[in-house]
Amino acid sequence: MNTFVTRILVICTYLCVSATALYSVTSNDFEIPFTFEKGHVVISAKIKGDTSVEMVLSTGAQYSLINPGLLEKYKLQGAYTGEGIITGGDLDQIVVFVPVPDIRVGEVKTTSLNMRYGKAPTEISQRLGREIFGVLGVDFFKGRIVQFDFRNKMIRFFTHSIDAAAQSKSTILSMKSSEPPVRPIVENVTYNGSKIKTLFDTGALTVVSMTPTAAKQIGLSPPADKSSPRTDKATLKFGEIEFTDLPVTLYAKGSDFERSSSGFNAVIGIAVLQNFVTTFDFQRGVLTLEHK
Repeated sequence: MNTFVTRILVICTYLCVSATALYSVTSNDFEIPFTFEKGHVVISAKIKGDTSVEMVLSTGAQYSLINPGLLEKYKLQGAYTGEGIITGGDLDQIVVFVPVPDIRVGEVKTTSLNMRYGKAPTEISQRLGREIFGVLGVDFFKGRIVQFDFRNKMIRFFTHSIDAAAQSKSTILSMKSSEPPVRPIVENVTYNGSKIKTLFDTGALTVVSMTPTAAKQIGLSPPADKSSPRTDKATLKFGEIEFTDLPVTLYAKGSDFERSSSGFNAVIGIAVLQNFVTTFDFQRGVLTLEHK
């Protein structure tokens, strides 16, 4: 296990608190087991009707990603399209994707999902030492209500919204996004008392990651431009939940993290989220964390 992942998992243990599920699963709801491996939520899935694969779940990924090296094995065909305004010039942005038919996670089905080429599935495969087909992101979760129960290693898909009784025992946050599909971006998250728009991502191997703009806003010094990230500490609070002296990874101006941070300036990752029963209601744009 590499040093970075080891450090994250040690921090996970340090932060751990007790949590229990908000619901009893009804006949209309579904739950599937997952494994938690080196910081990744790994589930078994089916594609093309009955072909078994493994996927990783990432609530912060705007698009689902596929390992491009697997197209021939699974007899899939890549395609491409333009993104945004197409002018015919060198600055046009071309997106390469793969239509993957009949994806099924437990009893949850999609007719087809356009999964983009991405390096993340390949990197995860290397980290885990076996094939990971892809990463399921927000385009898969769109319109669904999904709960991550780390204590019981269960993913639950609900057909109903959280009731008032369950909400009264939990921290409720509003998820907002500047563009569809809705991503779990929360405005009312504070670091050292300052509000920073924050993405809650089960696919991020981090405690908290922060852009240089956010670091300056909360009184921390980001790394020099284009240099390696560095760690610092901050007090994190959302709702009634508070962590003091929490490790924060600060990224430099010009880093890949900064360039990909569209609509948010910080990411709360798996090292924090694994301590709660967390429900992402992509129907209503509500994020619920059960805590004790």
